[in-house]
Amino acid sequence: MTIIAKVSATAISLLSATTAWAADYKVKRSLELQSSPTRAWHTIGDFCDIDDWHPKVSGCSLKVMDGSLVRVLTLEGGDEVTQKRIAQEAGLSYTYKTVRSSSPVENHTATLSVEPLGKPLIEWSANFSSDDPAMEQVIVDEIEAGLAAIDLLLAASGSR
Repeated sequence: MTIIAKVSATAISLLSATTAWAADYKVKRSLELQSSPTRAWHTIGDFCDIDDWHPKVSGCSLKVMDGSLVRVLTLEGGDEVTQKRIAQEAGLSYTYKTVRSSSPVENHTATLSVEPLGKPLIEWSANFSSDDPAMEQVIVDEIEAGLAAIDLLLAASGSR
């Protein structure tokens, strides 16, 4: 019994020393608009229209997987990210979960929404886990690049 206890304690010590524990992150960014929520959502478009406005997304294709709508994004460097839509409020928001990516991120879910009350506001939030603290800034940069692109499109159309 003593030998087993010593081996188990040693195994636990080695496992603890070599395992990186993922941290949970929450990122939320918003963009105040002068345009109507309808105009802002028209600019965002459907689930796979992200390649029309996000500078880091060069392509998007849709498919159905296990009864759910899935988009496969081709990123500017050629990598692909697969995301499953898990909720939608027509004309106001969609929520998605990343199901395949080369990034060291797990449990990534995000919501892109237009808040219709008061001054229109686009919000993009993400929750995820990663053992690489630099991934928080990567996700922030992706969200901010997308919001900046939407802002430019709205300004160019005179809707900002």
